[in-house]
Amino acid sequence: MLVVNRVYNNNTVLVDVGRKDQAIIQGKGVGFQKRHGDNVSPTRVERIFYLNTDEAKQRFGTLLKDVPIDITMTGFAIIEMAKKEFHYPVLDYIYVTLTDHISQTYKHLIAGKYEKSTVPDIRDRYPTEYAIADKAVSMINHDLNVHFPKDSAKAIALHFINARGSENPEQEKTEDQEDFGKGVNQIVQSVFKEYGITRNITNQNYFDRLMIHLQYLVQRISTNEQDNRALNQSIESDFQKIYPKSYRIANEICDKIQARLQINLNNNELVYFVIHIQRLIQER
Repeated sequence: MLVVNRVYNNNTVLVDVGRKDQAIIQGKGVGFQKRHGDNVSPTRVERIFYLNTDEAKQRFGTLLKDVPIDITMTGFAIIEMAKKEFHYPVLDYIYVTLTDHISQTYKHLIAGKYEKSTVPDIRDRYPTEYAIADKAVSMINHDLNVHFPKDSAKAIALHFINARGSENPEQEKTEDQEDFGKGVNQIVQSVFKEYGITRNITNQNYFDRLMIHLQYLVQRISTNEQDNRALNQSIESDFQKIYPKSYRIANEICDKIQARLQINLNNNELVYFVIHIQRLIQER
């Protein structure tokens, strides 16, 4: 039996399942005139997302502080679609990053400020991720009654590329690419949060380019094939003088990646981070 805990709107309800578990259910009119403690018939449920771990509950609660419930549920539905239909393994942080991305893009569209993505199309290299993203755009447009342009699939695909998990949960992860990917993304996000750097309408294209860079960085780290092309020796020092804030942020990211993942990054990687961060914050 599903017992109403909280009604978000006529179509979305938080329910208690048994004594301890909770779930978010969706269905046409499933919350209409329902109150706390009322029962809901399972036959009316079209989607259900179980919040049976503390992490799942915290993730959902975090999103609801800034993201409308309908957008949150659409983001969750897209991820579940990727898992079930494409058998695509993901790391848990995608629930937050992808849903936040959908919310920001939605706001830009409604405000008439959406800008076509300039991120290069890498569909040939990641056909599965792009297939997921194409279907995600259709789901968004249907569920939210909005029109995400076709090119918006590129940024969605990047979220899946960066959050790809291990297909074998028993596999040792300490040195595999998935573990590196999660570690690198967490470090970058934590440093960005410290400096108040977020994806917005002004820097969205540069932010998406950074995501591509992170994907290639993870590949280089996991295969021990960093870019060793010689750069002009004065470039790093020049960047430090011209863009002190970008250099400081990039240096902090590189230091934390090296310390946490027990690896060595060469100066090229630092310079690349400075370039990307400079574009993001447009330091003068």
